[in-house]
Amino acid sequence: MNLPRPLALALSVGALLLAMVAVSRAEEVQPELGAAAPATASADPADAVPEPEAAEAPAPQLGVARLDPALGRYVAPYGSGRALLTLSAPLQERLTQTLAQYAVPWGVTVLIEPATGRVLAMAEHARAQPGAGAGAGDLALRAIAPAASVFKLVTAAALLEQGISPGEQVCFHGGHHRLDPRLLADDPRRDRRCLTLETAFGKSTNVVFAKLAGRGLDAAALRSAASRFLFNTAIPFPRAVEPSTARIDDDAFQLANTAAGFGPVRLSPMHAALLAAIVANGGVFVPPVLVDEVEGAPAPPAAEPWRVIDEEVASALAEMMRSTVTEGTARRTFRRATSALRNVTVAGKTGTLSDKDPYRDYTWFVGYAPADDPEVAVATVIANDRHWRVHAPAVAREALEAYFRGQVAQGAVGADRVRTARATLE
Repeated sequence: MNLPRPLALALSVGALLLAMVAVSRAEEVQPELGAAAPATASADPADAVPEPEAAEAPAPQLGVARLDPALGRYVAPYGSGRALLTLSAPLQERLTQTLAQYAVPWGVTVLIEPATGRVLAMAEHARAQPGAGAGAGDLALRAIAPAASVFKLVTAAALLEQGISPGEQVCFHGGHHRLDPRLLADDPRRDRRCLTLETAFGKSTNVVFAKLAGRGLDAAALRSAASRFLFNTAIPFPRAVEPSTARIDDDAFQLANTAAGFGPVRLSPMHAALLAAIVANGGVFVPPVLVDEVEGAPAPPAAEPWRVIDEEVASALAEMMRSTVTEGTARRTFRRATSALRNVTVAGKTGTLSDKDPYRDYTWFVGYAPADDPEVAVATVIANDRHWRVHAPAVAREALEAYFRGQVAQGAVGADRVRTARATLE
């Protein structure tokens, strides 16, 4: 189904401060939260952030959120009424506790229903502000971490659109931690290992992606794919989401470097969850929703979904994301799953990259589950210092376990809602 993409939507709904229940631990105060990404795109016209459409009238302000014990839900003042938020109080609390117990410099987990766009959790922990929850700087909405190999989702989509098959095989050597222009040239004497595009995606093999990008992509094609996957653009949401920036150079080596996940690309956790949701939805972007309903006032207008990639491309990406968990970089982590997730197939993508000053080791997991009948999309990013405490795939696995335990307890209400919504997208 082809859904038209509307113009970028400007929903100015004011500042939202989410007060979350968390387990506090006394930690050494560290004022910085990691290297901040520039909010503007490069001077390249293809990377420019489109101007949002002006609102006809000021929208009501969404006030400070709080947990209503009687309802067991998060609520916030909205105009003359009160908004009931989509956040799940049990999930928000559990995920915040999970992040706090590891006491990392900072970490974020976002859970979204792909087909409805409902945001179920935006949990965070910052060592500088333990127990502050999602109000500690709205890390879920800030593009302060390098996208790393999560950007391979965009590259893989662009390669598939150029006609490169998931079974395309590339022989290579080196490139485990960084790329060098010499590695991109075929060398039959040293290229002793060969992988397909699909396997290279699951194992996050950098040289294969760099070589394929050099053969099958130009900067314009990768920029187009990045733009459609919401980089360098505004994301419609009741809070301002900092644009994720992807600067794609025309230089052949820099293009290959970015395609493999080493380029100047920053990503917000909210955006990362939406990347997984697009694949889960068969290539359709459903804008995220935070306000469930409003008492005594009209509900804010919802942005319409639009198609990002063809169903065939999304299907191939979905298979690649399965391989990450079945045989790739997240295999060991998900083999340790508890009974809540043991019979649930997960699809995902990992990413790892470091910043030097200050030193931060960033790890990502973005994905969705169940892989064959998606109910929930997840994005977790963890920033460690040199003595790492936990990596993102383990935290994302715990988040999915918490979700599916809750679904069993609630009689799978969310699953039914998601299936009904997905039927409208097909």
